[in-house]
Amino acid sequence: MPKSQIVEPQKERKSGKLTCPEIPLNQYSGTVEDELERYGPEALVGIYEDMFLIREFENMLQEIKTQGIYQGIEYDHKGPAHLSIGQEAAAVGQAFLLSPDDHVFGSHRSHGEILAKGASAIRKIDDAELQVVMEDFLGGDCLRVVEKETSGGSVKDLARDFLLYGALAEIFARASGFNRGLGGSMHAFFTPFGVFPNNAIVGGSADIATGSALFKKVNRKNGLVIANIGDASMGCGPTWEAMNFAGMRQFHELWDESLRGGLPIIFNFMNNFYGMGGQTAGETMAFDMLSRVGAGVNPDAMHSERVDGYNPLAVVDAIKRKREVLEKGDGPVLLETITYRFSGHSPSDASSYRMKEEIESWQSVDPLDSFAAELKRVGVLDDAARDALIEKTRTAMVKACRLATDLEISPRLPSEKIGDLMFSNRRCESYDESREPELLLPHDENPRVQALAKKSRAGIIDGKPVSKNKVFQYRDAIFEAALHRFENDPTLVAYGEENRDWGGAFACYRGLTESLPYHRLFNSPISEAAIVGTAVGYALEGGRALVELMYCDFMGRAGDEIF
Repeated sequence: MPKSQIVEPQKERKSGKLTCPEIPLNQYSGTVEDELERYGPEALVGIYEDMFLIREFENMLQEIKTQGIYQGIEYDHKGPAHLSIGQEAAAVGQAFLLSPDDHVFGSHRSHGEILAKGASAIRKIDDAELQVVMEDFLGGDCLRVVEKETSGGSVKDLARDFLLYGALAEIFARASGFNRGLGGSMHAFFTPFGVFPNNAIVGGSADIATGSALFKKVNRKNGLVIANIGDASMGCGPTWEAMNFAGMRQFHELWDESLRGGLPIIFNFMNNFYGMGGQTAGETMAFDMLSRVGAGVNPDAMHSERVDGYNPLAVVDAIKRKREVLEKGDGPVLLETITYRFSGHSPSDASSYRMKEEIESWQSVDPLDSFAAELKRVGVLDDAARDALIEKTRTAMVKACRLATDLEISPRLPSEKIGDLMFSNRRCESYDESREPELLLPHDENPRVQALAKKSRAGIIDGKPVSKNKVFQYRDAIFEAALHRFENDPTLVAYGEENRDWGGAFACYRGLTESLPYHRLFNSPISEAAIVGTAVGYALEGGRALVELMYCDFMGRAGDEIF
């Protein structure tokens, strides 16, 4: 609807053809020797260590769920456990180059991504800062539990214990877990390491992560965002809405020059070839390869690519290259990272929908074994060193499990405390006091402000009713409140259905167009799920979002996001 863009019949009716870019499939051709020279032996051994850490964590949960015991520790876990056994290389390769400023969002199957991103952050944060993070988090409740059991090690060793325990205590619903035990397996997060909330709704993180990327773009923050979602989520409308939102043409054509370009987000589809029991490419979806879908979103085909997620170095390479794309403003990006889960959809799933031979064929190329063999071949991880690493990790896992299952050491949050966490009970004028809000006009020069100043705010003058156009209306109050907040909080953005130029269906936004640059007030697609979901992600990053669904009738299309 912008008046600056003219839709010309001569151009739009012209004949021609569209061509789509080629989509690379498993094109990585590097070698362990190449990456050894680039990153060094310690880093490559660290990749194996993190993969084994995830494997042991998931094996522990599987044994707890199916047998009620792990390494002699008995526990009856009532909650869910959607495991990612077999997918470790994809998670660790993705996290390898990411910094704490890079934020990842996950799905219901994201224990591996949490641990991989956390372990990567621990390696990159200096010891003094790490110590402060652990001491400050939850008032030190999580740290105190592991400190009593850890002595003589380094700060990074302590931090790995902290990561393992905090994640597991959260899954087991303990007050010292990363989110006081209220998030559990499918909603765990730890923002100091750049691990943002996972989501139990299929594809739910797609639009939430898009809102996170919007925050980074609008507020000029460092880092990229990755939405880790499954291949079956491509069948969900909000996933498509999010990808379209992230690549809106206005980012390239209407926003201020300094903010031109798509959102800095990678939609990473962890393609393990199954939803629950439905096989995606072979049964329930229309595509033959998921990466093909990028061609339907924008002229760049979202720089779509299929990556071998069974080779962690291929994933490292892909993330490195895609970061360069995002830093040029050419996002969003679609990655199809192929992987495979050895376990069922959940511990109760007997995998009756797939052949034993299929599972065994993937197990025969298990990335833990194949990557360890490559490290041994180039002389950086012999059998003795590997055994020592395994023993060290398993000892840490046993300790975390013992601490997280002990109700005396790790009690649950008292029920009366839950209500205290529902509302902040505070007032915040601005979520960023370090900068001034970006505006196009001073307050008194806004034409609607000037018009309202001439209106009488009473419905009666001298005992006579005034005409409707002189009454101060409800929408006028909404306008004034919104403008006031825009002038005080630089993080505030407003977007939704037809609220720039037109001013929204009820004219609440009329007059804001004159005062606000495009990146603070813009029209969105008619994508109710994406509108609300992106607002959630924007707020999770620490900003204010005022979003518009044109009529209450439209709320049903954002049901998951609202509820």
